[in-house]
Amino acid sequence: MPLGRRGVNYERELANWLWSLGFAVIRAPASGGGVRRRFAPDLVAMFRGKVIILEVKYRAKPTPISIQCDKVNRLLEFASRAGGEAYVVIKYAREPWRIIPVKPCNGDSALTYTTSEVKEAGRLEDAVRSMINVNIMNLLNNGD
Repeated sequence: MPLGRRGVNYERELANWLWSLGFAVIRAPASGGGVRRRFAPDLVAMFRGKVIILEVKYRAKPTPISIQCDKVNRLLEFASRAGGEAYVVIKYAREPWRIIPVKPCNGDSALTYTTSEVKEAGRLEDAVRSMINVNIMNLLNNGD
């Protein structure tokens, strides 16, 4: 399998999983797609008014993850325009997805997450289920 295809497969897997949980999901890959003037994140997921913007990273082995500052800041701008929150979701083979909120880059050439930062980050499944449960509880409470 060509190296670049693995990441695409994991983006699709993640999009399908979020969809199965009730999210509306758009996969918008920009690499090689001719999108130069506008930025498109890997995934945009929405659930009952909550919008999450995701940059998806997969590595076969635990290694640091670096994202160019320009891309980080465009990800944050996209999230701001969409009224959502930006995250990097990272999967190392045979380990659960991890989720890290994106913070602005200030002057560095890249934002880098060490392997220990990734492994200590929250599990994506926990964050997503928390979002769903909060929304379900709000629906139940508003039904009184």
